[in-house]
Amino acid sequence: MNKPILGIIGGVGPLATACFMEALIRKTPARRDQEHMPMIVFNDPQIPDRTAHILDHSKPNPQPEMENVARWLERAGADYIAIACNTAHYYYEGIVNAVDIPVVNIMEETAKRIAGEAGEGSTVGLLATEGTVSSGVFQDYLGRYGLKTVEPLAEQQREVTSLIYDGVKAGATYDPRQLLDLGEQLRARGCDTVIVGCTELSVIYQALAEKPAWFYDSLDVLADRCVQIYLASRQAGSLVV
Repeated sequence: MNKPILGIIGGVGPLATACFMEALIRKTPARRDQEHMPMIVFNDPQIPDRTAHILDHSKPNPQPEMENVARWLERAGADYIAIACNTAHYYYEGIVNAVDIPVVNIMEETAKRIAGEAGEGSTVGLLATEGTVSSGVFQDYLGRYGLKTVEPLAEQQREVTSLIYDGVKAGATYDPRQLLDLGEQLRARGCDTVIVGCTELSVIYQALAEKPAWFYDSLDVLADRCVQIYLASRQAGSLVV
């Protein structure tokens, strides 16, 4: 193997998936087309809403469809998988168990990056879907790396949810400065860093004229890790994760 293929579980949501693909392309140090990362993208917007199911298990469960997409990617030739959605990592173990290839974990990679750069014991603000925040999954990964989490207050969380669902997912306009303001509010509560922990918020993050060093975009971190795997594996001639 000299060109490992990345499989992407996408469509959750569609614009975030496109943002992720662009990040992968821009981050790959390629001088010509042939040096870019091969990828197979299953952009499946029909996957049921993750937050809706996390908050109310009577709602459609997205896990079976995400497992089906993962299996399809593996059969299609993917050597490793990334999921362009933070909230979907609530179902991470099920997806991992559905395939025989590695699945890169956006939450773990983000926690690892922050712990390495900001240091263990740092306080991290989390901007994410209500499903991600209420599930505690991201907080658990941060805790494993010695990081403390601060969550948005109820009013702030409503604003985050509106940016995600009424803004990006709805294809409506939004002001990127809202995201910056939400981050600054968490900083005012003692956070050393703030995670952009929803891939729809990552779309907004990319629109910021200036990106403060204390902001960590999880989708950006995931792209860095996938490119790193691709380059190391291409050099080694076998998958290096």
